[in-house]
Amino acid sequence: MKSLIFWITILLSTYSFANEKKEARALVVATEKVQIASEISARVDKIHFQMGESFKKGEVLLNFDCKLFESQRDVMQSNLDSANIQLQNDKELFNLRSIGELQYKLTVSNVKKAEAEFKIAQLNVERCKILAPYDGKVMQVHTNVFARIEERQPLMDIVGDGLLEAEIVVPSLWLSWLKKDYPIKIKIDETAQILDAKVISLGATVDAVSQTIALKARFNQKYESLIAGMSGVVSF
Repeated sequence: MKSLIFWITILLSTYSFANEKKEARALVVATEKVQIASEISARVDKIHFQMGESFKKGEVLLNFDCKLFESQRDVMQSNLDSANIQLQNDKELFNLRSIGELQYKLTVSNVKKAEAEFKIAQLNVERCKILAPYDGKVMQVHTNVFARIEERQPLMDIVGDGLLEAEIVVPSLWLSWLKKDYPIKIKIDETAQILDAKVISLGATVDAVSQTIALKARFNQKYESLIAGMSGVVSF
């Protein structure tokens, strides 16, 4: 009789666990999110996109007043042209044995130096335009037109237009059945929509104190109403 009661208890417990509603909280995050900072010191000339506006990969997000850098590039271009002319002249003289090998090598070195200086100047000109690294939207703009910007100063935050993900923390005991590609549904708090997603990765370690593990899920498609920062309830 005791044995029968024991197995009945075990079966009821197993049935209860199997039918237990398994839920967890989720935070919607962007896979492509970055804060763009300036690589040069300059004055902001134009901001092409403001907060909430969409852009395409390769479009100019912001550009600086580049007159100074363009002038420096022109000077370096002139120096490079002069160095190449000198090299051509010294090469002829070297072939005629009118100058020594040391003089010729110094001329070659001057050309290489002028080329390097021109590349730096050209790079600074290219940095006057901030190009979008991917399709996306502007989250926040941290500067204004005519503002003087220093190196490494934040300019704007942008987020990509790709599929959004969800960060979730679940009990580590769920690892016995929770695997990659496991389908889930997420009810978004802000919109009350129930959206389809799937688990794409499981955390590398279990938190020993809370006995939980972090995982990431990716939404199956783009939802116009879904934006990073929203939260919801995950049903497994």
